[in-house]
Amino acid sequence: MSFQYINDGFDNWLEKQISSPEDTIDELALKKRFFFFIAPSFPLLFGTTIFFWNIGLHQLAVAMSIFIIFELIVTLLFFILHRNINLVALINQYFYVLFSFSGVIYFGGILNSGGVVFIGLAGALNSLSFLKPIQIRNIFIVYIATLLIGALLQPWLTPVPEITPTVNLILFVIHLLVVASVFYSRLHVYIQESIQAKKMEAEHLKELDKIKTNFYTNITHEFRTPLTVILGLTDPETKVSGTTFQKNIPMIRKNALRLLQLVNQMLDLAKLEAQTMQLHFIQTDIITYFHQLVEPFKHLANEKKTELLIESKLKQLTMDFDPERMDSLLGNLFMNAIKYSPENSRITFEVSELTEKINPEDLGYSLFSNRKFQSDRLLRLRIEDTGMGITPEEIPLIFNRFYRITTNRLQHHEGAGIGLLLVKEIINLLQGNLFIQSTPGAGTKVVVLLPITNNAPIAGLPKIAGTLTEGENYQPELKAAEPKSGKELPQLLLIEDNDDVVTYLKTVTGPHYNVHRAKNGNEGIEMAFNGVPDIIISDIVMPGKDGYEVCHTLKQDFRTSHIPIILLTAKSDKTSQIEGFEHGADAYVTKPFHPRELLVRLQKLIEIRDRLKAKYKSLAVVSDIQQEKSPGPDEQFLFNTKQILEKRFNDDAFDPLELSRQLGISRSQLFRKIKALTGLSASHFICFYRIYVAKEKLQKTNLTISEIAYEVGFKDPAYFTRVFTREFGFSPKVMRQKHHN
Repeated sequence: MSFQYINDGFDNWLEKQISSPEDTIDELALKKRFFFFIAPSFPLLFGTTIFFWNIGLHQLAVAMSIFIIFELIVTLLFFILHRNINLVALINQYFYVLFSFSGVIYFGGILNSGGVVFIGLAGALNSLSFLKPIQIRNIFIVYIATLLIGALLQPWLTPVPEITPTVNLILFVIHLLVVASVFYSRLHVYIQESIQAKKMEAEHLKELDKIKTNFYTNITHEFRTPLTVILGLTDPETKVSGTTFQKNIPMIRKNALRLLQLVNQMLDLAKLEAQTMQLHFIQTDIITYFHQLVEPFKHLANEKKTELLIESKLKQLTMDFDPERMDSLLGNLFMNAIKYSPENSRITFEVSELTEKINPEDLGYSLFSNRKFQSDRLLRLRIEDTGMGITPEEIPLIFNRFYRITTNRLQHHEGAGIGLLLVKEIINLLQGNLFIQSTPGAGTKVVVLLPITNNAPIAGLPKIAGTLTEGENYQPELKAAEPKSGKELPQLLLIEDNDDVVTYLKTVTGPHYNVHRAKNGNEGIEMAFNGVPDIIISDIVMPGKDGYEVCHTLKQDFRTSHIPIILLTAKSDKTSQIEGFEHGADAYVTKPFHPRELLVRLQKLIEIRDRLKAKYKSLAVVSDIQQEKSPGPDEQFLFNTKQILEKRFNDDAFDPLELSRQLGISRSQLFRKIKALTGLSASHFICFYRIYVAKEKLQKTNLTISEIAYEVGFKDPAYFTRVFTREFGFSPKVMRQKHHN
């Protein structure tokens, strides 16, 4: 333990002495490796020098002393120049080679110098650990040159007398062992690095496979949502009238354009990565083009009660640009700003020409930190929102393939994770740069700088390509014709953030249900608690709590635990379905779905709930719920209700309002809960309980009918008789006679 403590302490001390703020992990590791290459050799070198001096090898001892002194100088340089470890290592390894050559010449040539030539080889081999490839190559060239020169000079060199054949052999073996140890060390490091590289490659492939799986899951979801709307509204069984279908055409077209945009994004990304995408510049007024480009996105922003403004002091700016690439670049930036901005927020798009030099650090994180612009004139595009913001750690990651922001689960949105990657590749293709500043909870500011040139052919204003927002300014609110008895229809709560899917679902379910809509999971839970609907359809991927959390929350609360929930989603894999059922979902319908399938599932779930009403009706009166192994929220609610009724049923002033107070819920929640579980209203349920208690007293006691009526909370025995007769089909008197007979 103490040795480990000392080792950690020394490691921390060394790190403080040699590290620099700008060091990467690899650079710091290289410095430590170089230090531990030099430092451990000093005790051995000192001991060897003293040994050589004592046995009379004075010249060899002097040579060793020179070597030690130089290594001490290198060590001192290492601590002084630790910012430039490459220079220190280069000096040290060249010293090995030159010292080796000097020793060979001084001691009488390669054959008579006791293997000093191997010191140079050791230096050359160790350069593999510290130097760049071109430096390693040069060191080996110098070393080979010294070998050739030493071999050529061998006949004219005189051996030193103290280097006898025996001493020469011993030194040769020692130096050979040094080279072997260096070679082994390098081989060991190479093997370890190869193993590590293979592990990292395997982990990278595993991570890449996970990313691809997530991508295909996300892109499938992106495709299925518009397909649900298109296929649903064009399905003959949806039975949409001709007039309604005409109103739906803009919505169908919009969703088709969404599919087209997704396909185009994937194709564009493939072209960019294969470096086969070509730019088609035209020269025209880009300010007017921007005004046209922004207009469709204003309508999309307005739907979220978000204001999108375009600001520009420039009335006109003629320059080269590729309309298709510019449309894709800004379209993705606008869509992200709108998607991650809350209601009643503002998005500003500012266009200007940069006329003065700027400090890139003032603009935030740079997508291309070393980008040199080919033009002195720059177009500055600033998109600023007041949305959820991005953490500093996530900013460099959002432009990676398939990455989606995950820090704020309350703002979870759909997406394939390729939009910002496409932005990055387009900006790189246009030789521009992007800067981003963001504060979580306060918004994001994106600045795009593009070079201004005037080399392309002059052309007229291009037509804006059809975007996914085309036709979104018109949202037909389809209200299916409901029967006059609409108030008696089952209450359906639809939790879905996509307006088009909501419109389609209302078209399908409107004639059969009173449909209420929540735009996200949080709103859906609140509406379910307050309204207690008969059945719920919820998407899984949506803002706020996702469908799994909605399902889990509602199934765990006694106010809503009885409500059947259908999860409607594009996630068709078995894992997602199992997860849905684990959270309490009663059914799972994947997009795109057949309208008849949805209606049948809704109908069957309500029928199952109706059959359960008979069970709960009797359970609340005659069963001991506590005997059940693990009573659910519904059983627990009935048990609590029964306990209150057991104490208060004989109080003629006890009514549903007092019961709701005792249970801690509102009167409307009590009414809907009891109605959903037993089919009875709250007042009828209390009366029902009293009647069943009266029935037991008729069978087990000799009290008069009037006395029993008063004991179970009825003020009027005649009214008691009428209620009893209506419930059981015969009067209390007949009931008593049958029992005694």
